Amino acid sequence: MSFRALVLAVTLAPLAFSMGAYAQTSDPPPAESQPAPGLALPQPASDTVTDLADVLDPVAEARIAGLLAATRAETGVQMVVVTLPDIAAHGGAGMRLDAYAKALFNNWGIGDAERNDGILMLVATEAREVRIALGSGYDAVYDGRAARVLSTAVLPAFREGQLAAGIEAGIASSRDRLIAPFLEGRPVTLTEGFEQEEPGIAPWLGGAGAVGAGLLLMIWRSARSKKLCPRCGEATLNRTREVIDPATVMSSGSGIEHLSCSSCGYVDRKSFTVGRMQSIGSSRSRDGNRSSSSGRSGRSGGFGGGRSSGGGASGKW
Repeated sequence: MSFRALVLAVTLAPLAFSMGAYAQTSDPPPAESQPAPGLALPQPASDTVTDLADVLDPVAEARIAGLLAATRAETGVQMVVVTLPDIAAHGGAGMRLDAYAKALFNNWGIGDAERNDGILMLVATEAREVRIALGSGYDAVYDGRAARVLSTAVLPAFREGQLAAGIEAGIASSRDRLIAPFLEGRPVTLTEGFEQEEPGIAPWLGGAGAVGAGLLLMIWRSARSKKLCPRCGEATLNRTREVIDPATVMSSGSGIEHLSCSSCGYVDRKSFTVGRMQSIGSSRSRDGNRSSSSGRSGRSGGFGGGRSSGGGASGKW
């Protein structure tokens, strides 16, 4: 090779490399990132629970809806639960669960449009896979925390065949481990708070189904981030909430919040209101069969136009 040819080769090599890198990064997105053509994503049955897999009995569905409504009433953050037998039959042919969850999240507009703080728990029963999808307002560390919510609260119950209990445990853990620190706006680590996870929460929640439908009592431990006692000033104030009268589509509910300090013995209690549930597009009849109305339900009323960038975590059982 002549000296001139060698110089030319050295000069053009970086240009050729950069052109190759550009072509690689300019490839179209993979097929699994978009819904299958001609297949529409499902519409929400409500702004809390959409049980398309029909794995929740009416009492369990009402209990979960009440817990989601209470969480939203207290924190202002919307969390939605969706069950599907198979995503392929609902506009997700060829898609991974994470991509499908993102598409569904954004199609419905879960959470606040400015904060992008919504959370979607998507359960695919035939694939035995579950996804917690997070709004784009959550930092990357919350992806790992969502994975821990699944591994510590949701999947243990799912593996025992207790889907309703696992969903309820996941809601409670998401509220404590995801929503609470997010609203506080403070830096959070991957494992903070999970060392205190109570292993008995899922079976306990599963047993709550025995409570009569006339007076549904739900108790869950609220955010375990440290709270200061107003009497002694120590960060040992515990808070527990009881939903005494669950909200319905016709009326708001009510509950009692209990405060107690393990250092000085301080105790207090106060009432709170659970916001009224909003039914969108379909409902479950008295005999348990699902009926739906035609037409697309928009984001008005129950959904605020929130967006997801694909963050979150998935797990299998």
